[in-house]
Amino acid sequence: MKKKYQNGLTIIEALVALVVLSFGLIPAISILSASTRLSALIVNNLIAANLAQEGIEVIRSLRDANWFNYRSYDNGFIGNWRVEWNTNGTTIPLIPVGTNPPLNFDTSTGIFSYSSCPSCIQTGFKRWVSVTTTANPCNCELVVVSRVEWSQHGKIRTQNVEAHLYNWN
Repeated sequence: MKKKYQNGLTIIEALVALVVLSFGLIPAISILSASTRLSALIVNNLIAANLAQEGIEVIRSLRDANWFNYRSYDNGFIGNWRVEWNTNGTTIPLIPVGTNPPLNFDTSTGIFSYSSCPSCIQTGFKRWVSVTTTANPCNCELVVVSRVEWSQHGKIRTQNVEAHLYNWN
């Protein structure tokens, strides 16, 4: 035997269940959203740190090439530069920082560079390297600062790496 108000009870139960369910889903969705943003920030920080380290390694390579070719260890690279992974100072020169376009990422090789290609996508990463000498009496120390900058979620992010390179000759 059915009671008079029994049909309406299921609608109220459904509404209460919906409210309880929404109170459980809203925090879960916000946690997922925050973790996605944080994950993207971590990935970009890692890419920027590696690009900055690569800038240091390019200058270190140029210093070593100067030694091997019996030139001054700081020959020609005091200043602010755009560098690529294959910058060798001669056929691929150091480019003074004037306009600093974003690096491109070649999806077929996994290499960041300033050149464009059919499989390249433009990234938001910009890199420049500053090379100065210190005031040491021996004039034997270079200070190399590699800086990578990008924009994420409306904020300009930066990653800096500093190295001190010495003239051991």
